[in-house]
Amino acid sequence: MVFLLSLGISILFVILLSKVLRAHPIPFYVGAAAIALAVVTVTWYGVALPSGFKAYIWPMFARGGLAGALFVIVMFTGAFPNGSAPIKKLMPLRGQLSILASILTLGHNAAYGRVYFARLFTDPASLPTGQLLAAICSVLMLLIMLPLFITSFMAVRRKMQPKRWKALQRLAYGFYGLLCCHILLLTVPEAVHGESTYQLTVFVYVTVFLSYLSCRISKALAKRKNTSCLLARRQAVAVICCTALSASVVLFLGRSNSNSVESAPPVESATESHSGDREGTYTGSAMGMNAPIEVSVTVEGGHITDISIISSRDDEPYFSDALYVIDDILAANHTQVDTVTGATYSSGGIIDAVEAALESAGE
Repeated sequence: MVFLLSLGISILFVILLSKVLRAHPIPFYVGAAAIALAVVTVTWYGVALPSGFKAYIWPMFARGGLAGALFVIVMFTGAFPNGSAPIKKLMPLRGQLSILASILTLGHNAAYGRVYFARLFTDPASLPTGQLLAAICSVLMLLIMLPLFITSFMAVRRKMQPKRWKALQRLAYGFYGLLCCHILLLTVPEAVHGESTYQLTVFVYVTVFLSYLSCRISKALAKRKNTSCLLARRQAVAVICCTALSASVVLFLGRSNSNSVESAPPVESATESHSGDREGTYTGSAMGMNAPIEVSVTVEGGHITDISIISSRDDEPYFSDALYVIDDILAANHTQVDTVTGATYSSGGIIDAVEAALESAGE
């Protein structure tokens, strides 16, 4: 899970390098900018990456996992009890962590905004509803993040009146809310359809944001200054309750999908019903993310021996990720396989296109 891995690395980063980051932040900013530039370059030009690196490490940078994890640490810093060990450790680093997260976020948005922001402003109807709303959230987040990013630099902060700076920082609450909405808009639909990876993602993010909300509210309601221990206990209980609530939400999503699957009539695989009827090479097409995907399917001896992409206009790197579903279809010799996590629409389009080709083989 990208976010959990990113969060673990971010926490380790804070523990090991907090003093260096506080004393010499510039090299870290330059490193974050280099990573952001690499994300943009690889995404725009479709640079090939090693499969292991692409599967586990690259999503932390390209899909905003590391930036989101850093923002979560910054977010929770303000929710910890005053005088507690975490707040003493993190508060002096809050500005630096915000700057790093913002730089990585700019890289993520530049990489994918080339397609999604362009479509948002020129052809919004081409985006599915969830992605359309998620893109709108991204634009609003950028409008909030940019002034927060600029004023996080100490040289800028010193030139501002303290009250004005603090008032500006309250915009961060709106940013966190939009971040939560952005993530859930992209993950809940797939979680509802039974994708276990997305269900785990929904569970983690709902737990994180509900826990933050409950901790922030409990801290705001604490009137006495010397109640840090009591507040910490209350916040711990709140986190446990939020975790249980998040698990209930995901359980409900999984149960809803299970019920819908049980109530649906059985569907015969096109491969099972048609692949053995005729040998040869057949074509089929189906809708991907952006446009129809056309494939060529070769059938020999009742088995699918080759699948080739004839044409597609889906975006990178999603489409490259979606191609892994071809290996699954060839191995299973049927189309009843799972879509690729993170490339659901494109991989689903490939599956449907193969299904259509196999249907034509049986005609």
